[in-house]
Amino acid sequence: MSQKRESRVHAPPTNVDGRSPTCPVSAVRIISERKLHENSHLDTSQQTEDVTNANQTSDPGANRPIQRRSQALQGSGDRSIKGNTNRLIDRPVLKDREAPQQPSTSIPSQHTMTGTLEDTLTVRLDDTPLTLIGQYQIWVRKGAVSVLGATLHSSPAAYRVFAPSTHSLPVIRPIRNPFGPAEQPVEITIGSFRSGIRLLKQLSPHFGRIWSTAINVLGDITNEANGTEPYLKRTYSILKTPVSYISKGPLNPLDLPTGWQPLLTSLTSRNQRKPPTIALVCGPKGSGKSTFVRMLCNGSNDARGTRCVALLDIDPGQPEFSPPGEVSLVQISSFHFGPPYCHPSTSGQGLTMIRSHHVGATSPRDDPQHYLQCVLELFRHYKQLLVQHPSCSLVVNTAGWIQGKGLELLFELIQQLNLTDVIYTSTAGPSEVVDAITQATEGRSTRLHLIPSQPVEAPPRDATELRMMQTLSYFHLDEPEMGHLRWDATPIQEMATERIHYAGPEQSIYAVQLLGPELDPEFLIQVLEGCVVGLVVVENHAALNFDPLLPLPRTSEQIPYIPSSAQTTAPLSPFHSYSLGQGLIRSIDTISHTFNLVTPIPHSIFASLCTHQSKLVLVRGSLDTPAWAYKEDLYKQMYRRKQIVKEGINDEGTQKWTREDTKNWADGRPWMHADGRRNGERPKRLRRDLK
Repeated sequence: MSQKRESRVHAPPTNVDGRSPTCPVSAVRIISERKLHENSHLDTSQQTEDVTNANQTSDPGANRPIQRRSQALQGSGDRSIKGNTNRLIDRPVLKDREAPQQPSTSIPSQHTMTGTLEDTLTVRLDDTPLTLIGQYQIWVRKGAVSVLGATLHSSPAAYRVFAPSTHSLPVIRPIRNPFGPAEQPVEITIGSFRSGIRLLKQLSPHFGRIWSTAINVLGDITNEANGTEPYLKRTYSILKTPVSYISKGPLNPLDLPTGWQPLLTSLTSRNQRKPPTIALVCGPKGSGKSTFVRMLCNGSNDARGTRCVALLDIDPGQPEFSPPGEVSLVQISSFHFGPPYCHPSTSGQGLTMIRSHHVGATSPRDDPQHYLQCVLELFRHYKQLLVQHPSCSLVVNTAGWIQGKGLELLFELIQQLNLTDVIYTSTAGPSEVVDAITQATEGRSTRLHLIPSQPVEAPPRDATELRMMQTLSYFHLDEPEMGHLRWDATPIQEMATERIHYAGPEQSIYAVQLLGPELDPEFLIQVLEGCVVGLVVVENHAALNFDPLLPLPRTSEQIPYIPSSAQTTAPLSPFHSYSLGQGLIRSIDTISHTFNLVTPIPHSIFASLCTHQSKLVLVRGSLDTPAWAYKEDLYKQMYRRKQIVKEGINDEGTQKWTREDTKNWADGRPWMHADGRRNGERPKRLRRDLK
């Protein structure tokens, strides 16, 4: 930790101006459109994020043979820092500096339209809602609209919305303005923004074909190859119908089941009262539980920042503001629109991480007792938050494990937390679950609400794939810009690392801990290399389960580890420790006694730990092996080749990626087993070589 982490290698600065796509149905009336950069200093010559930098076509170290598995994710060594000294500010134009805009007489339903479609789109909403796919910023000019539970009224503020096809698309609904004239017309301006998240498709096919594509004015599909340039520049598209043109299934605008909106209105209207609302949301997997939680959190906030809401996120499989394997307490002071992989960290605007714990698994079933301790400890911190914010409401997002031991755990949570409301997102049972929840709330001032599940078609990504996307998104977070999250599409193998000494005079970690059954310490390196670990800070020795006066045992490579007892290793006590986040051990250098760690946690946090002599423990649990990290370099090369072929740059006879190319890439990489698929374009299996 004595060496400061290098700045990440960034792609060229991208144009972050607002862009705009199509127009919906006749109820949406186009008012005007203009280019955001006409009124700003923005350099329009900057490349868009979907254009590959020609300087990135070289692959450092691709032909270098790998001699040992510790180099599986090892980067190419020291690199020059390529910072963006002229990074563009990602914001829309919020104030007119031109002549007043005049409504156009063009009606979209008549297949006519005037003006240019390069940048922003200002529309007047009547009674018909508006649905978009992609990334966009929404600015309410007049009136008010409802988006994913939030009420947005006319103000200078613009809000970012992430609307990929992996989830139900947020719907913009005109509503009565609670802070203005009731009959005021609704006018909104839609603009594009670029955060880098679309570039992650270069590293994983799971991020491909989930955003907007080339659409014409009325929402019909156009041939992207023949589409005009303005269509290809926008980061969103307006849908006329839920057509299927991006993913295998249809695009589903968010449709609220009967009973959701009245309950949301009732819960959010009580947020300023004392005692505050403490609502626990539970239900079967795939019932819309996470959607209800997002809408409840947004509805409990307001655009003026006068309300306070906290989220007790205790679903380690699909957490909202952290990578899988964490439970946390987050204070939310702004609206957030998008699935979890679009905000996998609280470093964004309007979020404060009160406290977090690493459970090392995506389900409480591995250690229910430790999980329960983590939840109760986080709830204790919520009570401390009430001292400063007496009316701060709490939303509890639970895991979808409601059978067997999971039901017993849910029963205990309902009884131990001082809940005002329990929401169960299913009216179809199972009956034993409903009976148990009813029994847990009886004799208490807790209201039980049964609401129907959210009807959803078969999702294009399953739970395992969404966890992978969220973890990949977390590790590719870049430094925030103007309070907004940004992503870096540099492969893990090429990223700068945090060098942490585990032995010697510069030792900066206390120990390594392996959760679960006892393991021979001599296999510690093989277990840690290329895996995700939790970064846990020990506040005092009470968190440990052994005598602190005894020296820690070490492996033959001098790695300190926490010993096991009774053939298992007990987790650290959450009452005396907390989680910083997660890191990926790219390699272990046994000569310099260092871990090379890839993590989005700023170097200043690690430096502060050294200054305060805090104890940092690397916790290896049962999280999924990051197979995506091993294949990022392959997909990056495939993407570069595809772009070269697509652009016709074949001076050296470059051809499409073949099965032979995949085998050549896998040569010298012992962690890959390159059985190509039938078309020979991707490896069929991936494994970690522990020999």
